[in-house]
Amino acid sequence: MLMRGYNFKTIFFQTLLLLICYKDNERKHISVVNFTSACAPHLQVSLAKPVMWSQFGRNEIVDGERYDKETERHLQWTTADWLVKHKYAVELHNITTADGYELLLHRIPKPGNQPVLLVHGLLTSSLAWTLLGPGKSLAFLLADRNYDVWLANFRGSPYARNYTQLGSKTLDYWSFSFHEMGAYDLPAIMDHIEKATSFHKLILIGHSQALNAFLVLCSVHPEYNERILLMQALAPIVQLHGFVRFKSDDVRRVMRYVKANLKQESYELLPHGYLSKKCLTIGSDEHKECRKIMKTFAGSWRYSKSIEPLLYGQLLQGASLKEIKHLQQIWNSGDFVAFDYGVEGNRKYYNSVEPYNYNLSLITAPLLLYFGESDAIATPAGVHSIYSRVLNAVAGVYRINAVKFNHFDFLCASDVKTLVNDRVIAMMEQYLDGKLSYVIE
Repeated sequence: MLMRGYNFKTIFFQTLLLLICYKDNERKHISVVNFTSACAPHLQVSLAKPVMWSQFGRNEIVDGERYDKETERHLQWTTADWLVKHKYAVELHNITTADGYELLLHRIPKPGNQPVLLVHGLLTSSLAWTLLGPGKSLAFLLADRNYDVWLANFRGSPYARNYTQLGSKTLDYWSFSFHEMGAYDLPAIMDHIEKATSFHKLILIGHSQALNAFLVLCSVHPEYNERILLMQALAPIVQLHGFVRFKSDDVRRVMRYVKANLKQESYELLPHGYLSKKCLTIGSDEHKECRKIMKTFAGSWRYSKSIEPLLYGQLLQGASLKEIKHLQQIWNSGDFVAFDYGVEGNRKYYNSVEPYNYNLSLITAPLLLYFGESDAIATPAGVHSIYSRVLNAVAGVYRINAVKFNHFDFLCASDVKTLVNDRVIAMMEQYLDGKLSYVIE
């Protein structure tokens, strides 16, 4: 079923144009499995007002320095575009979760080889693993080593906006957090990959909130532990209370905007197009404010200014306000807890006046953790606190060898290949070969 708001003719001619562009090169091809409008998120026009937007002031265009044309051209590229335009095969797989959300998986097919599932974090999508291109981004590097690479898209991401019954602008559609991603999305994704490949066990690599979903999966559905050969978590954000570098006032300011947007019946954090309108005029007050907020919540960055169009214009979009509320509850409680609906809601959902704590003792799938020194939300102390909570599962904790390395440098830093991705692949292969030493950095 096509998503509301998309024109069938637009989708048809975009698809036709894509096929025409690449038909002459036998190494460039797309295999489409249940193609829907989710494959073309850049067509979407969002009407919602994003959280925190009054911080950015007026929406005036001012003359000033511009980004290079090549970078701006990439603003139109989807995940599939990044793969096809660099001569990598790609398959598009549509799946439906048990609670009715329709998700899109991107696959760089290597049939018969070990599947690796890349899981994006808060506010990102499968694009996170491709936006630096071949030779740098992790999806390409894994494919070059002949892994069967699968790129997940959780509910709410630009590639996962369909629902069997609900429209994507309704409160019911956006009523999810990382709990539903772990309880519903990951099981559906893993089951589909097993059916498509006949591999019962997968390797997972995730960024940011991906670890939250993983912990929910392995505690709510503990039978999935034995189906995971290894999970590598980059910049995980499970432990927040007392560990983040931003202040209580910053959190309260965010939550005030969340409440204001909910009153206006706007349920999405940073809808498509808003950051590109506000953050990409170099030297403007809005551009400076974008950088200030990025430093506050993600930390001092290493990535170059040239990546900002892709970061603000394409990557950072699509999250539920409920996700932010759930993270705030974790920050308040100091524990890894289910969503707190209030006394009456908790009685309805949990048969208890309080939400339950996820049973982390059920986590047995092996886990490697990575942290950046200047990350403001996944701080070194916070990541070591995660290690202390799941001691029996953690096989190693690693520091990225750079003084300045923030939350999104794991995806965007120009030297991410040498600092992160080469090491992630090496650690993974050493572990699978039984040669990985136990190291806590």
